[in-house]
Amino acid sequence: MSNAPKTEACTADAVEPLRARLSADLRTAMKERDKAAIDTLRCLLAVLDNAGAQDPATAPSVVVGLSADVPRKLLTQGELQALMQAEVTSRRMAVVEYERAGRHQDAARLRAELILLSRYFAF
Repeated sequence: MSNAPKTEACTADAVEPLRARLSADLRTAMKERDKAAIDTLRCLLAVLDNAGAQDPATAPSVVVGLSADVPRKLLTQGELQALMQAEVTSRRMAVVEYERAGRHQDAARLRAELILLSRYFAF
């Protein structure tokens, strides 16, 4: 018997566990009417969706009936980490710019988003 990992484990999408957690937390935030959390969680889910999108012209398609579905790109843990690091970095830079411009309320909003992001990622 081989000790090699199963093929499924090698190709597993690192995004799915995070997507499930974000979706569950989004439902909770919606029940609690927490607009800031709702906006941030929706943004993160959109980032994940965009990262998994493939160009239909170059991606392999699966024909189902009359339509062709393009499968989502699977992200590795490293790609996911880089993606979320980019989100954190952009928010940190925006906080600095907002503070310089005297937009303290916007800076405070982004700081709250960074706190929410820290629940999901250790940065």
